[in-house]
Amino acid sequence: MDNSTVKKYLVVMTAVFVLTMLAIVVATNVLDKKNGDENGVFSWANIRDSFRVDKDTIEDQRKAVDGDGTVSPFLSDTETEYITDSESGTVRKGEDTEFFHAAIFTEKDIQTRNNLGLTDEAVNAACKQNEGRYCYDIIDDSLKQLYGEVYLATVNRMPDAPLCTREQTELDYIYRCVLNDHPEIFSVFGYKCVVHSANGKPVKTVYNAKYTMTQKEEAVAQKQIDAYTDAFLLGISKTASEYEKVKYTYCYLIQNTEYELESPENQNICSVMIYHKTVCLGYAKAFQYLLERLGVSSTVVEGVAASGEAHAWNMVSIDNAYYFVDVTWGDSSYTNGQSVVRMYSGVNFDYLNITTDELAHSHTIDNVVPIPRCVEIKDNYYVREGLYFDHINSAELSLVFQKAQANNEDYITLKCANDTAYQEMRFYLLDEQKVFDYLPAGTEKLNYGENQELHTLTFLLK
Repeated sequence: MDNSTVKKYLVVMTAVFVLTMLAIVVATNVLDKKNGDENGVFSWANIRDSFRVDKDTIEDQRKAVDGDGTVSPFLSDTETEYITDSESGTVRKGEDTEFFHAAIFTEKDIQTRNNLGLTDEAVNAACKQNEGRYCYDIIDDSLKQLYGEVYLATVNRMPDAPLCTREQTELDYIYRCVLNDHPEIFSVFGYKCVVHSANGKPVKTVYNAKYTMTQKEEAVAQKQIDAYTDAFLLGISKTASEYEKVKYTYCYLIQNTEYELESPENQNICSVMIYHKTVCLGYAKAFQYLLERLGVSSTVVEGVAASGEAHAWNMVSIDNAYYFVDVTWGDSSYTNGQSVVRMYSGVNFDYLNITTDELAHSHTIDNVVPIPRCVEIKDNYYVREGLYFDHINSAELSLVFQKAQANNEDYITLKCANDTAYQEMRFYLLDEQKVFDYLPAGTEKLNYGENQELHTLTFLLK
């Protein structure tokens, strides 16, 4: 063969090899009662490590560069323009302060603000309205007026709004806080900031939010979101506990949404509620949005996953205690179908109401505002469902297996209190094969999975 033919042959063979490797799925472990065989190593961590996406796509779609050159965890289309104003009469004297970045307005600026609706009364009302939202309550009191102004200017589509700061860094910080607090603001995708300077110093910023939809398009989308929400609300009792509401929302989103990197509007709730396909930030905002309709407090948390990719999840408040929830990692479609959870409705409860220590195995928090340590376990899924063990209790194990089989469940997952309890449970059920004592007579083989980081063992019952 000539060189060109050889090259073509190598290209074809390489493509065949790659496609073949892509077709291989991750198998579950198999425990064989007869000979004790234990083939393969299945774990949630291994599955996540095997899931890779195109780095350039991630860079283009989920990251952006701030004005100071640092990388933001999520895409925000931000433009900054700098204008030097004339010194003659532009700046009102006597209002500059060294320690607070308050804007220095002209009389024209004040009139513009009043015409737009940025009056003192309107801003104060907006601040009052936002009390109880996580980011708003956390930020310094000196920035709450700016929060109220950014919120009003964004939701009311105010053009060229002079804001009460002269620093874009403050504006960017508060813009992110507003968006993290308000998942219902779904048609905004960044902003344009004009920084005005005089006498060599910045004196004010002018803000224009960027919109992905017209007001008419936004109204149409909102009707679809309302229809989705109405259907969602039909499945949960108004008297349900906060734990039940969080669990229901977690399951509802997972069972009605697919993880897809290329999904439209995937940085907001439209991806979930209109297209039913999203990425992590879409899951997190939809979770926050729906919980708000149920009266449960939550916030979006930003950070980095174990793979090094930007990631978003949630923190919820249940009976005045904080827990982390990761809907994305609870959805088996996130692992591209290469998961044992595909065999049982696609819901993995390992990431429903977990602690900071459990989260730290796979997530690094890099949030716009501080996040408290989550230490409570009373409303962890496995604790609440009676699937939590701090030692081997054969009577309790028998009860949970009997209940799962009586309810015709596809699987059962057990969670252990710590690594010592996990290793003991694993040795007891797997190495000593005591798991077969809790299964129907005649069971010879059993598929199972494990998550050593979160100390869970999953057994497929069908």
